[in-house]
Amino acid sequence: MTLAFNPEGKLTFNRFSKLGMWYILALSVIATVSIIGQFLIQNHLENQLSDSHVINVAGRQRMLSQRITKCALLLKAGQGGGEREAILNELKTSLHTWIIAHNGLQQGNDSMHLPGNNSAEVRAMFDQINEHHTAIRESAALISNKLRNNLNVSYDSLEAPIHTILQHQHAFLDGMNQIVYQFDSEAKQKIARLSKLEYALLVISIVVILLEILFVFRPTAIQVNKTVNQLTASEKNAKKLSKEIGELYASLEKSYEDLSHVNVPVETPKIYAKTDRGGNIVFISDLFTELTGQELSSKSIPLKDIFPGSHLNGDWMDEVVDRLSDGNAWQGIIRYQDRYSKDRWVDLMIVPALNEQTEVEEWLVLGADITLQKQAEQNMRDKSKAEIEKKINQQKFRSVLILEGQEEERKRLAMDIHDGIGQMLTSLKFQIESIDLKKNEDKAEHKLSEIQQLINQVIKEVRRVTFNLKPTVLGDYGLPAALNVFIREIGKLTDMQLVYHMEGDTGFRLPQKVENNIFRIIQEAINNAIKYSDASKIEVTLRMTDDQLIISVNDNGNGFDEKLVEARSVNIESGRGFFNMYERTEYINGHLDIKSTVGKGTIVLLSIPVKSLATV
Repeated sequence: MTLAFNPEGKLTFNRFSKLGMWYILALSVIATVSIIGQFLIQNHLENQLSDSHVINVAGRQRMLSQRITKCALLLKAGQGGGEREAILNELKTSLHTWIIAHNGLQQGNDSMHLPGNNSAEVRAMFDQINEHHTAIRESAALISNKLRNNLNVSYDSLEAPIHTILQHQHAFLDGMNQIVYQFDSEAKQKIARLSKLEYALLVISIVVILLEILFVFRPTAIQVNKTVNQLTASEKNAKKLSKEIGELYASLEKSYEDLSHVNVPVETPKIYAKTDRGGNIVFISDLFTELTGQELSSKSIPLKDIFPGSHLNGDWMDEVVDRLSDGNAWQGIIRYQDRYSKDRWVDLMIVPALNEQTEVEEWLVLGADITLQKQAEQNMRDKSKAEIEKKINQQKFRSVLILEGQEEERKRLAMDIHDGIGQMLTSLKFQIESIDLKKNEDKAEHKLSEIQQLINQVIKEVRRVTFNLKPTVLGDYGLPAALNVFIREIGKLTDMQLVYHMEGDTGFRLPQKVENNIFRIIQEAINNAIKYSDASKIEVTLRMTDDQLIISVNDNGNGFDEKLVEARSVNIESGRGFFNMYERTEYINGHLDIKSTVGKGTIVLLSIPVKSLATV
């Protein structure tokens, strides 16, 4: 028997593989976008620090040029040496810093953290003020040299360079202002570009996520839903098939499942012994001695002889030698007898120990005692065997009930024919034999009238018996019509009120075997109500829905204790009628629910999933 749990298993695997590839690709794109965005942000932050420092240094250039001009303007005729020395020191300091910063802004300076990677606009602006910078620098240097040589130098000799400084100062300041503004503008443009780039990365991430939802998560959800539906359908199919193979197979399956769930804690492997490279014992642990009574002796003992009752032979020893000589370990389960002659099981592992030349020097014999696990498995086998025998006996009992039911049906049919039709035919025979047309015509005419009535009763009784055996209307017109005829005919033979309702589509047809079993179940329920309920009214309702056929038989009789039907499969006291009803229900994959309360009547509710059975 084969269950097609996933007839498209290969396609599903490929589809999931493709979805997994798309999923990994989408995650890679998102990760790449995140890494690029982080790199750009960090790079911009680093550049931002450099830009702010460049703007700061460029702004200081204006201040330094003004300080140089101020020093030049402070020089006057008739000044003392001390005053001119202070002016000289300030001039030299400002000039030195001014020159280094000017060169650093254009060419870069690591000590001042100036990158020097200026734009074409900034380079053009520097080209425009370099002339003024050179004039101011040379004039200030000339003043500094003269003062350094002679602090009391005449003012007339300093007047010309001072005039040059004043002449170029205004142009230099205007140029530096434009450079500072340009540096600031470029820094803002970088921030704007970074902002746009961040928005672009955000849009890319959102688009990738949306595409991932559309092409990965949504198909995955659809496929998972489809797979779950397939598994659900397969589960229903498996349940249906499992019912068909019977209780005995289910019992065996459950026993194997219980056996597989034996869960005994596994002992940690411990060293039992050591051998030389040939497999001869050189050491036996105290644990193994305590288990088996084996002790190390002066006589050379091969490994196969230290497990009493294991029946290990030379072939096993050759196999172990060959395997360990190649540097591989040997593992297996060995059954032996302990010092008390009781069976024990050990999960044995023999591992080669290598020397510095990677040659096998000795064997380590490790073992984990699995006796408890083996005993638990044996107990489970015994338990499963007992359960199987119990199921077999139950199945035999069920078979006996079926045979007895068939025999009862034959007996009932024989009694109907003998007591009903047989007696009528015998009476008919006597009536016919008593007719004498020659002696009394009036009496003969009366006899013929009685014979005609008797023949009508015989025909009616034959119809009743044959209807109970196999109602022809069931095969010709279907279940609703057959129930209608049956209830109408039964109503004529009893004082009870029988009511029949039909709801939904009543023109359906089901497979013949299904209709036969449904009819017999309802027939048995109605007969039980007539015989045992002492009811005044029996109401039968047939309702067809989109996926189920539901039939209820409701009486207002005495009712009974529901416990009588709880053990229907094994308890003969529950009645063969109930047993047959449940057996027929299981055969057509239906569900039968019998609810009864003492003194309040009984409801028999039968539901059958007909969507997969309808033949129309």
